[in-house]
Amino acid sequence: MIARRIAGKALPLYLSMFATLFGTAVTAAVLGNTSTVELAAYALVIAVFNPMIMVVHGTLRGSMPFFTENEDSPEALAPVVRDSLWIALFLGLLGGLLILAVPLGARLIGVAEPTVAALGLYPLCMAGYVVLASIKNATTVLLVGLGHTTAVLVLSLTAVALSLVLTPVLVLGPGPFPELGLLGAGISMLGMNVLTLGLNFAVVGRMTVLRGYRIGFGRPRWAGIGRIARVGVPTGSTLLIKSGSLSVLAVVVARIGPEEAAVHQVVVVLLGLSFISFVAVGQATVPFTVRAARARSRPLVVRTVLASYLVSVPVVVVSGTVLWWGAGPVAWLFTDDPYVHAGVVAIVPLLCLVGLFDALQSAPNSGMLGLKDTRPAVYAFAFGYGLLVLVSVPVVELGGLTALWAAYTAATASLVLLQWISFLRISRKAVREGAPEAGAERSG
Repeated sequence: MIARRIAGKALPLYLSMFATLFGTAVTAAVLGNTSTVELAAYALVIAVFNPMIMVVHGTLRGSMPFFTENEDSPEALAPVVRDSLWIALFLGLLGGLLILAVPLGARLIGVAEPTVAALGLYPLCMAGYVVLASIKNATTVLLVGLGHTTAVLVLSLTAVALSLVLTPVLVLGPGPFPELGLLGAGISMLGMNVLTLGLNFAVVGRMTVLRGYRIGFGRPRWAGIGRIARVGVPTGSTLLIKSGSLSVLAVVVARIGPEEAAVHQVVVVLLGLSFISFVAVGQATVPFTVRAARARSRPLVVRTVLASYLVSVPVVVVSGTVLWWGAGPVAWLFTDDPYVHAGVVAIVPLLCLVGLFDALQSAPNSGMLGLKDTRPAVYAFAFGYGLLVLVSVPVVELGGLTALWAAYTAATASLVLLQWISFLRISRKAVREGAPEAGAERSG
């Protein structure tokens, strides 16, 4: 029964993530029809944007358990929402400053001047986008925490639809429209967020228990902001550790040769496209874990996390089987180089194992988020991925790309063990101390 309810909440989140990936791919494809210099400038900004927005999203997930535990009390929930919005604003401004610094950073590392010049006002547009997207993401996490995942899907589809219309028009300039190139992509992203941010707030104000309550910023409550940050910052840090480690691995592989670098990049893309379902399941599981902890039932907390496997593992196994079976034709969609194609096909079995272990480690990770103690996850990620980075160079020199992905598989498997040990320990402590803590949060 728990698994069925988790699946019902996870499916809209999965479709929302897939739609967002599709929208991002279309933007890159449209820019691919502009100049090569503009595409290189776009890649410069995205190299900073992607890990940074990932950290923002991960950190804001730390507010989800606080939303769920106050889901029956709009008076208690409204201040928590304002705390989350302040965190979103802080993160968005920090991210915007990093985006604005891209031209200066590019010159310092020796990027060709034509590429830097092609950036134009694009970083300014993307800086504004980051601020608005961070605030919008706070409302999205609120909807997930309150169980309104279908609304999240509708909002996501609306944003993607706007992007699919605005991006080709502003970038390519069909008909009477001016061809703005990279600047058009920035204006499209910024305009889409301006339009959808108000829609997100309208949905929150009409579809949730906060109907009639003011959910603007108000005066900062530093104690409330600190409580959410103590849960969210470690969650965002795990994503930063993972993305940073994968960037290091890409550099290590590039030292072998361009063909191996291409194989590695295609495999990473396939991993992201094929195994995102467990991320949706993990987010959908958090509110159920919070409610189980509020009932002070440790068996129910553990069963809730285990129930998520009944949703995530079958989907991951089916995805992996389809990918393994169709690896040959799928690889040709990404490359026409026979060497690269053969390399991708050879690594697909290890890729499937990484996807499976990622799904297995995601469950206890989400359980710790629901119990509001995410620090052990940071230690586990630092150990697993840190060790992977340390051994990456000798592993590649000894066994090439296949050995590196075998080490990646082992690192992900270690996360399963480490996080389950931490989750079981935390669940025992959280259930024992849960009632006083929940009361303190409500009174706060």
